[in-house]
Amino acid sequence: MSNKFKVGDTIYVSSCGIMAVKVDCPVCFRKMFVTLILGNGDHVEMPCECCGKGFYDEPRGYVVENHYEAGVKEVVVSKVTIEKVAAGDTVKYQSDCHIYYPKDVFATKEEALAESVRRSTEYNTERETKAEFIKGKPNKNYSWNAGYHMRLVKKAKEQIEYHSKMAVICKSRAKGEPK
Repeated sequence: MSNKFKVGDTIYVSSCGIMAVKVDCPVCFRKMFVTLILGNGDHVEMPCECCGKGFYDEPRGYVVENHYEAGVKEVVVSKVTIEKVAAGDTVKYQSDCHIYYPKDVFATKEEALAESVRRSTEYNTERETKAEFIKGKPNKNYSWNAGYHMRLVKKAKEQIEYHSKMAVICKSRAKGEPK
């Protein structure tokens, strides 16, 4: 163990917490809509579903991502516990009701901050790499959605045409009727 502290010592604990951060939508880039080019060359604009999913129904132009943020906490050791096990000694430092392990504890604030920055950078890189991998084909959905909405538009136009004709017929017949 590189750090041995005793009761009453001030130690610096390296921490790496998750912070919710707003970032530009990776699909619409704050425009809040996307343009899909159909096979016939038509351009269809539709609301961005990437930043519109979740609590809000409308696109926001941004998504909320969790980022790891570096931090350091200064504490005073109130209890030191050393457990003897087959694999070696296990040391735990306690301050109030919190327990800290040697890998997180440092003698100086600078050492703790350096370790915290290293961890947060590592975790953020890992998270970003996984997110890119998981995305796979981010536009897969949009073509189906565009087709769906185009079918609804076509159906609505047909309904408008039908009901417009029916309204004209009804008006013409209504003129001949006595009031």
